Amino acid sequence: MTDRAETVTAEGAAYGAAPGPDPVEEAARTWWIRVASPDGAPPAPDADFFAVGCTSLQAVMVTGGIAEDLDEEVPVRLLLQNSRYGAFVTALRAYLATPDDEADPGRPAW
Repeated sequence: MTDRAETVTAEGAAYGAAPGPDPVEEAARTWWIRVASPDGAPPAPDADFFAVGCTSLQAVMVTGGIAEDLDEEVPVRLLLQNSRYGAFVTALRAYLATPDDEADPGRPAW
């Protein structure tokens, strides 16, 4: 007989355990730090990607890295249009939550 504390949920976390790290947040934070945070400090929600001196080429690096980590398409326009970290993560989550059949086919990926 299995103890309830040992029961594993569909998400892979033990029953009653705190949820694991959010993969979207984790990927965004990792790549933001790698490219936009020379001191390795995690970004504040209002940290602005371009205010710290990053360029559109670095935005491509960030979104490309996130796309690779999550195995999902991540258009660079998400970061170009949402240059503050918190806004970018929110936009990224919303984009990834949108089913492919609801995406605007006339909108460029960049």
